[in-house]
Amino acid sequence: MNYYDSELQRLQQEIMEKQRTDAKLSDLFLQQSDLEKRTEELQKIMQKEQGDVDRLNKRSITAFFYRTTGKMDEKLTKEEAEAYAAAVKYKSAESELRAVNEEIEYCRKRILELQDCEKQYEKILGEKTEQIKQSGNPEAERILQIEEALAFHGNQKREIEEAINAGNCALRIAEKILEDLDSAKKWSTVDLLGGNLIADMAKHDKINKVQDRIQDLQNALRGFRTELADVTERISGDLYVEIGDFLHFADYFFDGLFADWMVYDRINDSWNRTHQTCEQIKRVLEQLGRMEEEICNKQESLKKEQEQIVLNS
Repeated sequence: MNYYDSELQRLQQEIMEKQRTDAKLSDLFLQQSDLEKRTEELQKIMQKEQGDVDRLNKRSITAFFYRTTGKMDEKLTKEEAEAYAAAVKYKSAESELRAVNEEIEYCRKRILELQDCEKQYEKILGEKTEQIKQSGNPEAERILQIEEALAFHGNQKREIEEAINAGNCALRIAEKILEDLDSAKKWSTVDLLGGNLIADMAKHDKINKVQDRIQDLQNALRGFRTELADVTERISGDLYVEIGDFLHFADYFFDGLFADWMVYDRINDSWNRTHQTCEQIKRVLEQLGRMEEEICNKQESLKKEQEQIVLNS
């Protein structure tokens, strides 16, 4: 019986992992399709924006016009900012796509390794069931059902814990970005009131730190969504509403920041977008916490029932 118990527990974990990996793979394919289209679009935009900069740097009618009107520096700065923003967004999407492709490959290999786990589980379960029937103990079958239920809830709890860990990781990064943007806003206010070079440099230093963290946050949000895909599909479908736009956070953020990153209002808009994302993450984490508590209560109830059966046998 101990052999059957350990094998059934191991195989049930493999079945749950296979189901979880299947759900993740389905979501990863959606992400892949979205990122392939977005990367292609961003590459075209980047090339166009860079082309505008190149034309202004060369002898062209457009460049001549801006030189004669005295607005060459103003126009070039604007075009350079747009080209830089386009390049940053393209690089971000390209990095995400590469990570998604790697994760898809891992999931495919893992599913292949687990392809026979259901058949093995049914075989071992049949053998143990036959042993129970032969023992003649009427409570043994209920104990088997409780063991299966406990293993099932244990796997569910593990899935939720993985999603919670991914969400907390994303939340920590987002909160650090908020801190940097808070500081950037303060220095930008000083700048607007006639600040000096130090205020301007401090503001840009904070913006640069934010830019470095955005890719980390986008990857963390993507990982959070992937972990939630399985929880959403097999435990609670309500979670998916909250995370629909996580994949496009970097685009929304950079659109606000680079439209005119010298202006206080744009920094404030980026802060608002990040704060909104933090609140989304927190709402999902609260739901996950309630789900985890509910599963723990079910486990506790089953354990008490099992204990009473054993004591009364």
